[in-house]
Amino acid sequence: MKTICLVEDEQDLLQVLSIYLEKSGWNVVTCDTLYKALNQLHVHIDCWVVDIMLPDGSGFELLKEIKRLDVHTPVILISARGESIDRVIGFEIGCDDYITKPFLPAELVLRVKKILQSTPMQNQTEFKIVGPYKIDEKRRLILVEEQELDVTSREFDIIQFFVEHNRAAIPRELLLQQIWGEDYFGSERVVDNYIKKIRQKLPLFHIETIYGFGYRCNV
Repeated sequence: MKTICLVEDEQDLLQVLSIYLEKSGWNVVTCDTLYKALNQLHVHIDCWVVDIMLPDGSGFELLKEIKRLDVHTPVILISARGESIDRVIGFEIGCDDYITKPFLPAELVLRVKKILQSTPMQNQTEFKIVGPYKIDEKRRLILVEEQELDVTSREFDIIQFFVEHNRAAIPRELLLQQIWGEDYFGSERVVDNYIKKIRQKLPLFHIETIYGFGYRCNV
């Protein structure tokens, strides 16, 4: 099922549009502020519908962030103003469509359908499935039940390395060389500390300790 993120601060309109989109067979995530919408950036969204004028900022700012993460993610802008400059700015930043209030909810549904049909392949995010975890290598995210886990960049690198070398015995020296670099000077214990943190954050990502040698991941 496709997921649409609807960003609109007018509560009545938000509710009506959400009902129409859901009746069309889509999952709908609603946000009434820029802050709430920014918190959805690391959740997989197939199409964004964004009002330009929000109580705590501009929809243009959200559009920039969406396109920065993935230029292919479609965005439809909504504006209460018919000013041509808003339309020009929107398309310059990268919006895929633009609709001016007032409009019929059915018109928005048709526009969303058209966009989703025109970019069927570009709109798909590829994940590596590892047990209950989804690994998005492009955005360097790890999700469980569609919620992003709080992992650091280096923790992500270690997890990714283990996935790529599943069931292989990995010596600590190799992890240091591949993750920290050949110029790293310090104790090998840093590897153990990171493995401990990963085990705490991803308890079902099975990393086996090979005493006196290193580790092995069994996924």
